[in-house]
Amino acid sequence: MWQGLFFLILLSNLYLGTNFVIKFFDYTCQYPVEEVKIDHFNVQPGPKGSFFLGAAFEYQEKQVEYQFKEKFINEFVAEEALEDFRKETWTLYKNSYDESLSLQRYFPMKELVHCLLAFSVSAYFLWLYSYSYRFRIQK
Repeated sequence: MWQGLFFLILLSNLYLGTNFVIKFFDYTCQYPVEEVKIDHFNVQPGPKGSFFLGAAFEYQEKQVEYQFKEKFINEFVAEEALEDFRKETWTLYKNSYDESLSLQRYFPMKELVHCLLAFSVSAYFLWLYSYSYRFRIQK
């Protein structure tokens, strides 16, 4: 029974740890290239009635379309955020391994928290197993 539970926890730790490492690798491979002037912002409809902000800019004589990761519930909130986005100066990030461009660089905090929680749960179950094993030996 313990071995099956520990195996499931180990598999989930492996999955969550791998997910964090992959996203952290993507984060570390992005480096700033230059400040860009955004030519055009727009609101794009997304799945299930959500909305995304899109941006169009020029980089090395190529027109690039970019979709921001933030999801908005309705179009009015997206339009308000659009005004704030127009005021900002944007740094263009480029991936060193696949040459893709991005205007946003996110640290994978959610994946890190999930990974740490999973490892702490597995450490707790290991401690609980060793504690119960010592208790059985003492009897």
